[in-house]
Amino acid sequence: MKAQRIVLFAVLFLAAFVAVAQAGQAKIIKVGHTGTAEHHYQMYLEKWAEIITTRTDGRYTFEIYPSDLYGKPNQLIEGAQLGTVDMVLATGSLLTSYSPKYGVLNLPFLFESSMQACEILNGPIGKEIEESLAGRNLIVLGWWENGMRHLFPGNPVEKIADLRGRKLRTINSAEMIDTINAFGASAVPMGFNEVYSAWQLKTIDGCEGTITHMLTQKYYELTKSAVLLWYMHVPNPLVSSKRLWTSIPREDQEIFLEESQKMSWFSFKFQNEMDEKEIKQCEELGVVFTKPDRAPFIEAVHPVWDKYRPKYGEMLDKILAATRKN
Repeated sequence: MKAQRIVLFAVLFLAAFVAVAQAGQAKIIKVGHTGTAEHHYQMYLEKWAEIITTRTDGRYTFEIYPSDLYGKPNQLIEGAQLGTVDMVLATGSLLTSYSPKYGVLNLPFLFESSMQACEILNGPIGKEIEESLAGRNLIVLGWWENGMRHLFPGNPVEKIADLRGRKLRTINSAEMIDTINAFGASAVPMGFNEVYSAWQLKTIDGCEGTITHMLTQKYYELTKSAVLLWYMHVPNPLVSSKRLWTSIPREDQEIFLEESQKMSWFSFKFQNEMDEKEIKQCEELGVVFTKPDRAPFIEAVHPVWDKYRPKYGEMLDKILAATRKN
């Protein structure tokens, strides 16, 4: 009996020791994104993670994986839904298949500026889209900025006709594919990190994207022509799996959400300020930007709006009312 009591005591002591040790350990959260280590995404995530770790007294630490090292964008979103991935700074347009309400954000010329998009996404409309994604086990913590998108077609473009026949890489988004095709170019959907090599191999003539992409992906090595068009805004929400989110105590969830929203406003303001600086950086690298009349481009995508209005009409009307468009 004495020996049994000793064994029982030892087992209880070990269990208590393990519980105390685990209680003192930080929870490791993995976050992936598709940008390079030099992209603003990495800076946003590092800054945000540092604040969360500090505010929670070290209860959480973060492993941040750039350049699809945690998985490709669509894989990370699917993994977050299934609970096999912790967090992803998501390529927003890829969320459309998880929420019909999200797809409206993929329409061209929807927002006049990135700051207008910020106000919409951080308001009631953004909340409604968040709730629709939460129903699919995808928890949006904050809407972070990627920048307004432009065209890098590999040739000078002074008018819309100059895009005819150009093969441009796009995100695998039906709305973006239709938009690029409506411009007279040929959309070629492919993974973000495949663009440079495909361009080199002449599989594509160029791509669309943000000014930041021109720099961080080194597209200036492949073309000296770019078109400032501000034709589309693709937000990048920070998304947590429901599995991870429900494991975080409510008081810590509030910290995550508060700091995510702060980072949202910071990212939009930061990118807005950086755009002009990055344009100048590109020009110093020999890139020549054209600014064609946007009216023909807007006219060209009317069929795209007509095609998707039956699908996104309600959400589209809400956005147009909020932005006071006719």
